[in-house]
Amino acid sequence: MADASVVVVYRERASDRRALAAAAELDAPLTVVTRAPKEIRSAACGIYTAELDLAVRALAEQELCTARELLGPRAQDTRFVVLETRDEDDLADWARAAGATTALLGARRAMLGIRRRDSARRALARAGLDVRVID
Repeated sequence: MADASVVVVYRERASDRRALAAAAELDAPLTVVTRAPKEIRSAACGIYTAELDLAVRALAEQELCTARELLGPRAQDTRFVVLETRDEDDLADWARAAGATTALLGARRAMLGIRRRDSARRALARAGLDVRVID
């Protein structure tokens, strides 16, 4: 698997920490990406201000700092990316362009035992990545 490239979509959730740990054990180049969704406003929504985008990006950078700490020595050869996205297709396009072959994601919580569709997982799979969901 040394020729494969692995991307972990990370947020500060228990399942994402497990996905990060699973990725750290793989013998492959590793990229940890956290998303910073961009606010989309139409002209009818009023004046756009960048403060929300800046706050979301700052939170994403904090999440990457946590991921870097969790990886320990493996962080030295890991790439960390804050990706500003408008939707999950932006994430999939970026992963494909970055040369990723495998994506690890933490499982989403199942409220009342019902698991919502994970649109990021679906977009990454449509982009041709081998997607692994870690519980």
